[in-house]
Amino acid sequence: MIAPLQKASYLGNASVSQFVTQLADWLDGEAFGEHQFYIRDKILPDGYDRAFRADTLQQAFQRFYWNGRHYDQHLAIQQSLRERLTLALSQQHDALVDIIDDTLLWASGGKVIKLYTLNRDWARSHAANLATKLQRSLAIFASDTPDCSAFDGELRMNAGFTKVYTLAAPRLLAYDGRTGAALGYLVRQFCEKNRLLLDPNLCFPWAPGASTMNRNPSTELLHFKQLANRSRFHAEWKIRAGWLLGAACDAARSDWCKGDAGLRRVEAALFMIGYDIPLAKKPARAGRSLLAV
Repeated sequence: MIAPLQKASYLGNASVSQFVTQLADWLDGEAFGEHQFYIRDKILPDGYDRAFRADTLQQAFQRFYWNGRHYDQHLAIQQSLRERLTLALSQQHDALVDIIDDTLLWASGGKVIKLYTLNRDWARSHAANLATKLQRSLAIFASDTPDCSAFDGELRMNAGFTKVYTLAAPRLLAYDGRTGAALGYLVRQFCEKNRLLLDPNLCFPWAPGASTMNRNPSTELLHFKQLANRSRFHAEWKIRAGWLLGAACDAARSDWCKGDAGLRRVEAALFMIGYDIPLAKKPARAGRSLLAV
């Protein structure tokens, strides 16, 4: 059973608490398991090896690269978008529509894909009350006892809008299918290491990318659901993941994962891990079954 969508209940769940402790150790440099990467992007910066290995979360962060830019370059873009978004939320709706359009386009890698156009059109169609909708969404995400029912139709949540909300509130996690794939992979490592079955509270949903890289962390024994196009479902898991990562960053001792900037770095590490999930190992042999929690 999944714990009620209450921060104290969720973080107090035995499996979640145990995973937070493990995640904090991984943030502090413990190896989460050898992860071999082969980056298939057509253009990479000088000195960036297509093939590399990351054993720790900090190593994964240090290799961050997306859409032709390193982490610091994206950070500068995000800061500019954040400043414009903060200003636009307190001003007239035309400016807000424009900045959301720019944010959604950045989130799509500058590509006019279907998700971008659908989100852009939704924002334009709700221009008159867009600020109110965003502020309602942010209030839900900030609550320790959130009611996500408004995401069933009135409010919007998907892989594009998660970036908009994160820029508007820096302590929010930008949860998309790639982030979910990485969290699922880490939960898989945690379960296999401790010989546990998958607790529903740690069943972070994933989504396939546009390429053929594997984003599915499931095994024959551990099954993770797909994120799909369900706004409320997405919002609820964004909240759970944010609570969990926030608790792990607080519990960790390393400086690289502390504060608002630390959460962004951990988010970047997960983004890299989720690029291509290692294929699952063969299930345990008969007589060595995993333990239920």
